Amino acid sequence: MRQVNHVRLALWLAVVTTIAAAVFTLWPQIDLAVSRLFYRPGAGFWISDLPGVEALRHFVWYLSLGVVGFSLAALGLALAGRPIRGFGAREAAFLLTLYLLGPGLIVNVILKAHWGRARPAAIAEFGGSAHFTPALLPADQCARNCSFVSGEGSAAVALAIAFVVLVPLARRLLGRFFPLYVVAAMGLPAAGLVLRVLTGRHFLSDTVFAALIVLAIALVLHRVMLSRRP
Repeated sequence: MRQVNHVRLALWLAVVTTIAAAVFTLWPQIDLAVSRLFYRPGAGFWISDLPGVEALRHFVWYLSLGVVGFSLAALGLALAGRPIRGFGAREAAFLLTLYLLGPGLIVNVILKAHWGRARPAAIAEFGGSAHFTPALLPADQCARNCSFVSGEGSAAVALAIAFVVLVPLARRLLGRFFPLYVVAAMGLPAAGLVLRVLTGRHFLSDTVFAALIVLAIALVLHRVMLSRRP
């Protein structure tokens, strides 16, 4: 993989995270304003009812599960002395650890289970009964599987990173069809992330911080597991 300036990327990520934290803390109503764009009184978050939306959501989710399964198989083959050219043990272990720590531990086990933020469709402004709370303020408006941060959004970001890691293998296998891979790599994770907001399942801030968390974990893991040291 191409050499990465981890310090520079970490600084940029810290700056973006600080700006995001300041924006959603000072102006939490941004979340309401964005979600309101996709809400109709009496119809709710109507985009979720459009044909193909749920199918696309599930496709992106199962694609992430497929990446995890493929990485497990690739790691097993590598340990057995039969590595896949272009996707060896380090790359497989990197993706497995990323999914385990990001969408797995930090997002679902720690944040979603304990932050207590109600989802958009559950708050009073959009026909529910719960109270709206700012993103970075722990609350008591949700008991389980809560809004902050987006679990499927974090998996979509991990999927985008997986697409990047798998570029050497995809280029070798797909040949002249590789541009289709690039389109999928850009479009599918983005769709998975954006749909969480459009369908009222998450606020904008839920997806933003999900992405930042996964990117931060990926940066640390890349430095530890994939970077080439002199």
